[in-house]
Amino acid sequence: MISCRATLEVQGEGQIGQIAEYVQLATSQTVERVALEYPAILEGYAESAATGAEALKQLISKQAKECPNQKIVLMGYSQGAQVVGDAISGGGYGQMGELIPGMSAELIDRITAVVLMGDPRHMACEEYHHGTARKEDGDGVFPRSPEQMAILNSYKNKISSYCNRKDALCAVGGRGNLGGHYDTISMFVTPAREWLLEMVDGPEEELPEVPDELEVTQ
Repeated sequence: MISCRATLEVQGEGQIGQIAEYVQLATSQTVERVALEYPAILEGYAESAATGAEALKQLISKQAKECPNQKIVLMGYSQGAQVVGDAISGGGYGQMGELIPGMSAELIDRITAVVLMGDPRHMACEEYHHGTARKEDGDGVFPRSPEQMAILNSYKNKISSYCNRKDALCAVGGRGNLGGHYDTISMFVTPAREWLLEMVDGPEEELPEVPDELEVTQ
């Protein structure tokens, strides 16, 4: 499970790591938790995010080769969410500069699940969004290109994104503020971790219904 921290969080898993911790404790499977090493800085943001996306692509490629049967889970908050999305669909575009290719389809297929929280590149047309932001709340501060968005939507069954409609970074039109951005983890941690656990373990097996009274035949 690879966690990508938010802008200005110290090196480590950051707040998003609590989701990885929950899944590690709840699953019977062996879990290795890794914190992506990247700048996560505000000044030079575009370069920081691009560096993170490249580091994540290399890390996933390495893991896929060394452990071909291992499930790979990605999660990111704020700039970390952008890093994850850019690694998959490609980075750059608009204020983020020159377009940078994402991972190959073969490598993306190795990924079991992705959790994005407070993604500055959130788009109102996302088909994998489960937060409170609505289409009329608009896109994030750094929208993706139509081509990048199409790639992410094609993997909607393995991505779960959460944007608070009062988050000024992921839903510009919602007239929110930074407080709404900081509230994202606490707002959506429960549905995110439950969804992720199901993606890792599979749905719980339903037991057949047993009637209160069994009819006895002679």
